[in-house]
Amino acid sequence: MNWKYFGRPWGKCEECWASYGRGIQHENSLRCYKLGIPVRALKVGLEEFIRLLEEKGYTGKYTIFSFPISLASKGVVILYFESREEMEKAISELSKYIVTEPKDKFFFDRFVNVDWINGFNYRRGCPEYDEVFGDWRKWKNRDKK
Repeated sequence: MNWKYFGRPWGKCEECWASYGRGIQHENSLRCYKLGIPVRALKVGLEEFIRLLEEKGYTGKYTIFSFPISLASKGVVILYFESREEMEKAISELSKYIVTEPKDKFFFDRFVNVDWINGFNYRRGCPEYDEVFGDWRKWKNRDKK
């Protein structure tokens, strides 16, 4: 996938993936909340939305999916947070830009293993981690207080 990054560097993935490669769950994954915003859920254009996110200081990435994935979902914007509280604050701030029932919900449920709050999907860590470390919903809670 051709990810485009914005905001300050997240800087946690390299160390986390290196540990994953050794079969160890890194602490970073326990403090990694990913908020997914399906491109089809946007009430504004993608470029305008990314500019808004940058102005507000969010860190994240986005991609437009190519065929055949594009049949199920146009693409996604992902924002990174260290706690559920930070993520929920962003949901509150950004909800006016998102439809509450995105058309590609099945795709994200099936292939990314997410939960939903209105039109936003979220999870902890990367989807690949679930197979090795179990469902992310059962991981210990290590939110930064």
